[in-house]
Order: sequence, then C-alpha cells, then structure tokens
Amino acid sequence: MEIQKSAESGCCFIGTLKYFHYLLLLLVFSGCSSVGAIKVDADEKIEIEQTQLQEKNLLDVGVIVFEGGEISPEQQEQEGISPEIRQAEARYISYHLRETIQKTSSWGAVNVLPSESEVVDVIVNGEIIESTGEKLKLKIHVADSTGELWFENTYQTKVTRKNYTEIKDENDLAEIYQGMYNRIANDINTYRKSIDSQRLMTIRNTSELKYAANLAPEIYKNYITQDDQGNTTILRLPATDDPSLIRVKKIREREYLLVDTINEHYASYYEKVQATYGNWRKYYLIETLEKRKVEREAKFKKTLGAAAVIGSIVMVVLGENASPGLVVAGVSLYVDGANASEEAVIHKEAIVELSESLQTDVEPLVIEVDGEAKELTGTLDEQYLQWRALLKAIYQEEVGIPSEVGNDAFSDA
Repeated sequence: MEIQKSAESGCCFIGTLKYFHYLLLLLVFSGCSSVGAIKVDADEKIEIEQTQLQEKNLLDVGVIVFEGGEISPEQQEQEGISPEIRQAEARYISYHLRETIQKTSSWGAVNVLPSESEVVDVIVNGEIIESTGEKLKLKIHVADSTGELWFENTYQTKVTRKNYTEIKDENDLAEIYQGMYNRIANDINTYRKSIDSQRLMTIRNTSELKYAANLAPEIYKNYITQDDQGNTTILRLPATDDPSLIRVKKIREREYLLVDTINEHYASYYEKVQATYGNWRKYYLIETLEKRKVEREAKFKKTLGAAAVIGSIVMVVLGENASPGLVVAGVSLYVDGANASEEAVIHKEAIVELSESLQTDVEPLVIEVDGEAKELTGTLDEQYLQWRALLKAIYQEEVGIPSEVGNDAFSDA
C-alpha cells in the first residue's frame, strides 16, 4: 500500500510539472498580446502636404515631454529599466516625434515643451507604456486650445534582432520605429484636414485669448469662458489695434524666443544621444533575448536535474536499484542550471550599465531682459516656468498691474 502511494505521489509530481509547464506557456503567450492598441507596420510612410497652406490656417504644435510611465521595483530588478533611462527616452522620443510632425509641412511652429502652455494651438501629450528595444508602445493624447479632444490612441510596434543587424549606420538605429512616428504624425494631420478654415481660426484666436487671460485676467476674463470639462469658448474678440493686445503679442513672441532656445537644447541632446540610444536599444534587445534563452535553459536543466534526483529516490522507495549515474547527472544538470542563472544576472547588469549611459545634465540658461541678464536654473521645466513668470511680471508692470512676481525670484547672471 505504501509503495502504491509513493508511485501515485510520483505521478502527481510529474503531473504537477506538466501543469506548471502549460501554465508557464500560457503566461508567456498572454504577455505577448495587447488589447486596444493600434499595431503599426514598420513600413508606414509619412504623408507630406503637397500644397502650401495659408498662414491663417497654420496651427502651432507643442509636443509635451512624454511621461515615462510607472516603473515598478520588480521591473527595475527583472528588466534593468530605471526611472533615469525612461526620463532620457522620454526626451528623445518627444523630440523625434516633433521632427516627424514638422516633416509633414502641415503646421506652423512645432516645438517640444517642458510643460503645457497657451503659446501653442495644439497640444500633443504622450506616455511611454513599454519600451524594450523589441517593442515600443506609446499612448498619445491630442487636443487643441479650445479643449476639444482630437483623439487618444495607443500605438505599438515590434522589431526583431534581424531588423537591427540589417542597419549599417548607427544613427539609423534610433529610427527603427520610424513607422510608428509616421503613423502618429499622419493621424494628427488627418484630423486637422477634417477641420474647416473658420474652426482653425477659432482655435488660433482661443490660444491668443487664453494666453492674454493668463497674463492679465483682470482685463481679459470677460473675453472667454471655460466650462467644468475644460472647454473654452470665445465670448467676444478685442479690437486688432487694442494696445493691451499688442503688448500680449509682443510678450508671446518673447516666450517663443525661449521656446526656441529650449528646443536648441533638446536638439543638441537628441543629436548627442542618437547613436548611443540606438545602440542601447539594439544591445538591450540582444541582452534581453540572451537573458531569456539562458533563463529558459536554466529552468529546463534545473527541472530535469531535480526530476532525475527525485526519480532515483522514487526508484529506491519502489525497491528498484537506482543508477548512481542518474543521481550524478541530475545534480550536474541542476548545477549547470544554477550557473546559467548567474550568467543571466551578468546580462541584466550589462543592461543596467547600458541604460545609465543615456543620462544628461541641464545647464542654466541666461536670458537678457531690458538690458539685464537673468539666470534661469533647475530643470528645463523649472526654467520654462521661471521665464513665463518673468514675462507675466514684465507685462503687468507695462500695463500698471501690481506684479505677483518679484525680481528676487530670478538670479542676476
């Protein structure tokens, strides 16, 4: 009876292994699927505007620096992804999308912005859902200054190791997902084409009045209204020769000067890390694939090793002569599996080391205001907010409104 129970236990053990194996396969394949995402073909071509648009129909676009998405401690441990690498990716992807949108020749100024601003007519927000060198998945939200949502889509694409090895120029490595960028730019442009000229003008006027209301709410609060959903409606338009509006336009142009400076910074960063980032993604994919292979082999060898050892024990229980070679082979396989696991750890460390190579620093910006040099410090986001606050103070001083921002908020260079 005891022998029968032991045999049944052995069968149960083998059955459990089979169940675990099937469950593992199910988890692996289910992890490769995606729900609700637009799968983008790598060969997606960009659509270039063939006719020159009138200036009154050109909208300015702001691509807000992407969100890096939440990275759990488990992801950092298992995948070698850190918040620092995602922050670097966010800056790079944002600027690359900006470059792609600009190539369509369908817009006015297209710039990357550290944060949202009324200085532009269309805002593009994005979030990195997944970026592994093998897959890129982005969530894109596009809306105009009136608050109208153009669309919110999730895009994803996938490449292989072969795709990387076929690329000869290092600078082209970073553009391996160009098809996705093209699709996003095409979708934004397609929506713009569905808007008539009158609506385009309304969007432009709304941007200008929202900017004016931010500078001087006491003057422009009765020109626009905003509902609980954030939708803005124009109640009336100021005269084109209104002195206050003329000052607003001048201040807005000065903000664009800083936006240009900020984008020079992003452009410099983009060019500096282009080859590095492409190589990082390439080798990240290679390291990840090797890590998966090693882990699979380790798990397989460990399982076989453990099964061989347990099998020999079961044979002894059943009264059979267990081969010493079976036990030795089982232990050997288990040790090989453990060594392979250590190799996987080495691959993970290599991924982390590659990730750290994309970090960058932000230097202070020195801006001249009325003959005085003002230094903006901190991150680009902080510098941009400081500049906007300074412009608001300048405007309020010009029109005789008590300023909310003192000069001590900025250092003299």
